[in-house]
Amino acid sequence: MRTWFLRLMFGAALGASVGCGGSEGSEPGGDSGGAALGELECRNGADCDNSTCNRVSDAVCYEVRDAAGCGSDEDCAGTDGADGGGGAGGGGGGPPVICDLPHFTCTPSWQPRPACVRGCETDADCPSTLACAPDHRCRATSCAADADCPKNHVCDTIGGACARTACSSDAECEGFCVLGRCEEKPGMCFLY
Repeated sequence: MRTWFLRLMFGAALGASVGCGGSEGSEPGGDSGGAALGELECRNGADCDNSTCNRVSDAVCYEVRDAAGCGSDEDCAGTDGADGGGGAGGGGGGPPVICDLPHFTCTPSWQPRPACVRGCETDADCPSTLACAPDHRCRATSCAADADCPKNHVCDTIGGACARTACSSDAECEGFCVLGRCEEKPGMCFLY
């Protein structure tokens, strides 16, 4: 019963969440190798009952300020909560509230559409592989060379930002090869 509920919960949240790093149209082949996977964990679609797999390492767990939904940062102006934090324009205690899509692995996981969330203010507010951009969203870290990037990343010198290293097995990564990219964590299966 618990497994069915978890699959339903993750599937409902992710199935409605476009732009959240969902499954890719084609998957790379290759040997999975490496550590054993737990329940609902995956490296590619073949590891899931329904051929789906989602990357989760760069999940940004924003603090939801208003779950009513939004279409732009301006819709969140004045949604500052009890601490007097700033709306989309800033001003107040803490980072401004922005309109973004909370990741399905974060609490609350039943957020299928963009909501007013507390954005980032410094790089410390983001996962270690991302940096806080001027729009208060966690984005890929800028770089000039591979040495500027965290583990499992290379510098895309054309775009000037760190990108996940391509792989075909766990042996090429510090962690897991998920959908052809090096990740610190295994992916997660979901229903659609």
